[in-house]
Amino acid sequence: MRKARGKSHGLEKADGRAMGMAAAARALALASALSLAAAPSAAAAAAAGVVAPYAGQPAAQSARQAAAPASGSGASAKAAPPAASNIDLNALASKAGVSVQALQYAISQARYQQKIIDAITRPSEGKPWYQYRRIFITRERIDAGVSFYLSHRESLQKAFKLYGVPPEIVCAIIGVETFYGRSMGTWAVLDALYTLGFHYPKRAAFFSQEFASFVKLCLKEGWDIGAVKGSYAGAMGMGQFMPSSYLNFAVDADGDGREDLFKSADDAIFSVANYFKMHGWQAGRGICYAVHLDGADGEALKAKGWDLTAGEFYAAGASTKVAIPSSEKMRVYTYDLEDGTQSVLAALANFKAITRYNTSPLYARAVFELSEYIRMGYVKAMARQGVYVKPEGRRP
Repeated sequence: MRKARGKSHGLEKADGRAMGMAAAARALALASALSLAAAPSAAAAAAAGVVAPYAGQPAAQSARQAAAPASGSGASAKAAPPAASNIDLNALASKAGVSVQALQYAISQARYQQKIIDAITRPSEGKPWYQYRRIFITRERIDAGVSFYLSHRESLQKAFKLYGVPPEIVCAIIGVETFYGRSMGTWAVLDALYTLGFHYPKRAAFFSQEFASFVKLCLKEGWDIGAVKGSYAGAMGMGQFMPSSYLNFAVDADGDGREDLFKSADDAIFSVANYFKMHGWQAGRGICYAVHLDGADGEALKAKGWDLTAGEFYAAGASTKVAIPSSEKMRVYTYDLEDGTQSVLAALANFKAITRYNTSPLYARAVFELSEYIRMGYVKAMARQGVYVKPEGRRP
């Protein structure tokens, strides 16, 4: 892993602004925590304006914590519950490839945010499909997706040729995640991952690992650890990558020597496509198809999960307009409609790949539907320019 760059650009990748003196000192102190076997020096800690922890010492309250106003008000301004006692910093550090001192320093800079706990316990994915769909399948989001496609079609086509992921799918992911880069999140990623990794037992194992990965990412990129903004779950950039995904799948597509998922649409496009290729996307294959149960037991088919084959599906009496090869693995999903009925989908491997980005079947269907509208809009927009585009054919 590269050491933090000497240049004090901090979060220039994210918002184009140079770091201030305090931010530069925080980045220096964090880098010191990784590169020194001992604790960060007193001088570095003083320059950073924090009490830098040393090995074996509980993380002390930092100046950032002490100076910060209480987060939220009323019920949201609760005192932080005790940090999880079963999280092994040595194991986290070893797995992430950073020092324990670096993790301790990051913890000393983090603030517990009750509103993050509140948000993660009531996600949009808890809504029925007909309500969830209204959030993402809108004329504004479709039109913005077509504009994004037109503005970045060269990069999207290059990524398509390299990774096999259709441009409209990449556009839809970025559209659902951040409205094409407009809304990349306002939470301090450090606070989000600290809160969920050390104060949310249900997902502590996952988020504490992401916390360690974020420390590694900040060291690699030379970021000011307290300044990076993202979602309440700690996801970052146009495609909302978690830190481990940023480290493993981010691509420097524009050749400037850094993977910038905040400001570079090219990097974001290639990175999303790379993620999908590495998570099972099958080029030229279908995603999902409407199902007619025709008397088949839908619940029994659903219960098979991804162990269901198309042959078993058809033998049960269900049907689709497109014939899916009998040996193909598939999964049946149902979606609640406003009139009290349900729509049923037969999901294939590429639908599963979308759920590797976000596990919710609501999310995967929203991405699929938005991508279809974007694709149709793009074809029409190009036709108005006198260019006739033949959409990609897909076999089941």
